[in-house]
Amino acid sequence: MVERHYLIGTAGHVDHGKTELIRALSGIETDRLREEKQRGISIELGFAHMLLPSGRKVGIVDVPGHEKFIRQMLAGASGMDIVMLVIAADEGIMPQTKEHLDILTLLEIPRGIVVINKVDLVDEEWLELMEEDIREKLKDTVFHDAPICRVSAVKGLGIDALKNEIDKLLSEVECKSSSGPIRMPIDRVFSIQGFGTVVTGTLQSGTISLGQELLIEPGEIVAKVRSIQVHNQKVKDSGAGQRVAVNLAGVEVAEVERGSVLVSPKVFQVGNILDLSLHNLPSSVKPITQRQRVRFHLGTTEILGRIHLLNHDELPPGQNGFAQILLEEPVLAAPGDRFVLRFYSPTQTIGGGKVLGVADFKKKRFKENVLDQMRIKDLGDPLELLEKEINEPRSFEELLTCLQINAEELDKRITTLKNNNRVEIFMEDDTKLLWGIEEAEKWRRSLIEVVMNYEKQNPLRLGISRGELKTRLGIQWTNRRWQTVLEQGAKYNTYYLKGSKVQTTEHAIMPPLIAKRLQELSGRWESFKLMPPDLQAGAENVGISKNEAVEYAQYLCEIGEWIHIDQLYYPQKEIEGAQTVLTDFLKKQGEIAVSEVRELLGISRKYAVPLLEYFDQQKVTKRVGDKRTLC
Repeated sequence: MVERHYLIGTAGHVDHGKTELIRALSGIETDRLREEKQRGISIELGFAHMLLPSGRKVGIVDVPGHEKFIRQMLAGASGMDIVMLVIAADEGIMPQTKEHLDILTLLEIPRGIVVINKVDLVDEEWLELMEEDIREKLKDTVFHDAPICRVSAVKGLGIDALKNEIDKLLSEVECKSSSGPIRMPIDRVFSIQGFGTVVTGTLQSGTISLGQELLIEPGEIVAKVRSIQVHNQKVKDSGAGQRVAVNLAGVEVAEVERGSVLVSPKVFQVGNILDLSLHNLPSSVKPITQRQRVRFHLGTTEILGRIHLLNHDELPPGQNGFAQILLEEPVLAAPGDRFVLRFYSPTQTIGGGKVLGVADFKKKRFKENVLDQMRIKDLGDPLELLEKEINEPRSFEELLTCLQINAEELDKRITTLKNNNRVEIFMEDDTKLLWGIEEAEKWRRSLIEVVMNYEKQNPLRLGISRGELKTRLGIQWTNRRWQTVLEQGAKYNTYYLKGSKVQTTEHAIMPPLIAKRLQELSGRWESFKLMPPDLQAGAENVGISKNEAVEYAQYLCEIGEWIHIDQLYYPQKEIEGAQTVLTDFLKKQGEIAVSEVRELLGISRKYAVPLLEYFDQQKVTKRVGDKRTLC
């Protein structure tokens, strides 16, 4: 079983007890800077880990609550599975709590828990009023139906209940993909004497392994993985969702900036212009205007840029629109990434949204063809859109039509999927077909299950016909595509194609009664040698009904024990023996008549004529007048 990794974090106003709460949960002190300890507030990101009652290993990010350190909070929120919104029982929701809520909404953090801390400082009546007030103020946020846990981090009250609630929510979390490309936003970079450069971050996707050659972007800085640590323990590799410290060879600390990203080579794009789906927060007091200078936050990156609105003169509070951002420095971004915008001055969160892609140029405003392309991109990550379309085999031309993109763009997406082993490509005559590897493997498993069940129910049939299998799977493809897909799957030896039938690699176990009847039927036929009886009459003598007789006979033919010749079934070894006798005779005598065949093989004319016609078909003999010679 693949080990799953989870990351939870905190949000909330300064001095509401986030760091103390993490200490109570994990036993780890996350304030590591002298200034943090002196001032009693978190300035930089802090990290801890804990083991939940279920056995899940969880990383914890402690993010600063002070308004001056929102940048660090944004960096920490990247990649979280659950956020604990910490609210002090004696103060309630404060201004910074609201800004954190806005940020979490814009980043679409999927799950949250409201933690009312410092309950030891208030009485029960106050606590009830506070909880009611909190629920009312959160009703239009991502925390509107989040569970509420009451704790005192200092006294340890409610900590076990909180752990159980975290465990419960994590059971619903989808596992991050450790099989895709590596992507780790860097939130710290430092040097250790004797080891060199170390970078830390939350691994968003992929698996980092010792000896890998990776890139630091922007800048295409090549670095080799020298060592890896997870929770202060050396490991050989680390998977998506883990907090990771990576010791890199071939790169100096001065070359790496916080906000850079450690990635697999030749996968992600870097650029100064990004296409955006943009949302102005309802709480904003002003519209977002054309050419407005803003602070752009993506992962651990903060870059200044100007907004280029594509379908608005100005974007009012609470409204959505399409835009580009013209950045003052390049950034690594992928479609689907969530971002946050803050005013250049004063620094205040005003909006955010979703990256639709890296653009090559500044687009013209209010152009319908431009907006159509933005709408298509807004439906999802272009690679995800492509993968959704190749959940069954599709041709290049079909994909161009359904995705409404040009051939060059489609080629780029296909190349990315190929580089990450996410697409299977094969030919249907002269047409290239594409199929997502995960979907192809899932489909073949379903096919095998259908064939296996059929073989179990019909052990004498040795597989299912291609036509019946197509019907049972509900396939609507053309017959040519169906045959192509079947043949492609057979190349992986997950199932066999034998003539018109599809068979599993391991046939169903033959039921004892059927196996006994087969043995008796086969033995009876051997006793008749080259003069077998009528099938139905002969089968009845061993307890096989007339309706079942043909199925038994076909099975024996398929496994090579019998041969079907002109309404009669012969043991294979008897036919082989007859062929040897006949061939030896013809080598010496040159020709043979039907009457001589009867005497040679000891059979009547009823059997001699069909046998000779069979040998003619097999190119063993040929008819010349009333006689046969060797071919």
